[in-house]
Amino acid sequence: MNDASARTPTSGRAPRMSPEARRAQILDAALPLVLERGGEVTTREIADAAGIAEGTIFRVFDDKNALIDAMVDRVMDPAVTLEALDHVDPEAALADKVAQIVALLHDRVKRVVSLMTALGPRDHARHHGKDEGRGPLGEATGVVESLLAPHADELRVDPATAVDYLRILVFGTSMPFIRSAREISADELTDFILRGISREGE
Repeated sequence: MNDASARTPTSGRAPRMSPEARRAQILDAALPLVLERGGEVTTREIADAAGIAEGTIFRVFDDKNALIDAMVDRVMDPAVTLEALDHVDPEAALADKVAQIVALLHDRVKRVVSLMTALGPRDHARHHGKDEGRGPLGEATGVVESLLAPHADELRVDPATAVDYLRILVFGTSMPFIRSAREISADELTDFILRGISREGE
């Protein structure tokens, strides 16, 4: 058997996938490109990154705007973060819980901010207001409050107020136009939330 007959012939077509799986594959390939190039990225570049023909994109997305809209919806979807919060050990110590909560919420805000910054004002305006009424990280309020509630006697404020402070600080310190040039890590933020800005005993 020669080499030519041993090779499996290829048609040049993308492997058959369900529309949902194809959408996910395209969005996975497109996200790094959009973070790098913003809305200027082309569907040809996205197709090349996904290893598919450009026309395959338009079998599951009407146009590039529809693809970007789906990407924004995916990054803004709180489901993954909420599921992760559900796995925080309810028996853990307060400091451990806060560290996990802050890390998860900090990561969520950074992902959203990175994408919307890359897309710029035009695309940001198209998506502005989708989460109005809940406030920053509002979708996490209930689960975070339930995690802090058993530690009410360890807190200087009631759990609901503690959640408000936590959300505001995580959100605010993730905004490049609010914080200083130095990025604040999740560990630093956790320490501040737990201890404040004054020295202990003062």
